Amino acid sequence: MRYALWLWFALFTQGALAQTLILGMEEANNRPFEFVAESGELTGFHTEVVKQAAAGMGWKVEFVRLPWTRVIKMLESGEVNAVTYMAKSIEREKFALYLPDNLLHISQSTIYIKKSRASEILYDPPLEHFVSRWRVAVPTGYHINDEAMALIRNNYPLQQRTVTMAQLFLMLVNDRYDAILGGSNAMLRSKTAIENLEDVVQPLQGALFPSEPMYIAFSRQSGSKLAYEFAIAYKQFRQQPEYREIAERFNVIAWLPGERDFD
Repeated sequence: MRYALWLWFALFTQGALAQTLILGMEEANNRPFEFVAESGELTGFHTEVVKQAAAGMGWKVEFVRLPWTRVIKMLESGEVNAVTYMAKSIEREKFALYLPDNLLHISQSTIYIKKSRASEILYDPPLEHFVSRWRVAVPTGYHINDEAMALIRNNYPLQQRTVTMAQLFLMLVNDRYDAILGGSNAMLRSKTAIENLEDVVQPLQGALFPSEPMYIAFSRQSGSKLAYEFAIAYKQFRQQPEYREIAERFNVIAWLPGERDFD
């Protein structure tokens, strides 16, 4: 009921004032969602749908691209209004507002190993057994999946490194770790930074973890009005053919949320 009332309020107040949305993004190659094209233009599925939804309200978007941990701190302090590619967690909900209609895509995660060790490193669930046997790492500040985050909270030997996903792949290639955890599209995002990555690294068979919703999350310091106004505009944009066209252009149809995911 509260969400419905906010939507009604925002519907009749949006557009009253010009607004610049200060949007935080990770400064990384997060293809196909957020990346800098060869032309030098910032683009990707998230980038384009946010711009379209904002334009529908007459908003401008100012993109702030910085290392992920800094972007999260800026969201917490209110220095940016919102951040994309945000998974929901109890810790983040203390400073970030996640609305159902601000869901951008559904992500999955997996384990990556070197191809040369595929016959040696096998996945036999649960994940806690795997991380107890092998040297496994995740990048700090990334919510890979709920199971991995629970293991970290319970002091299992799942190492967190303050590096980008591409740097973590390099550590895997150089045998610093036996395996790493990342999003199911992490290799696609990192292969431009690492030559011949697909020839050396592969996802571990049988180690695909449950879907993780990714949002544009709004800072609670900025107030909730922006979040609700954007939710209305984004819902309206999803009904337009341009939404599907953008998804097809970036080949993310498989990651699009279904209607039930917005409940």
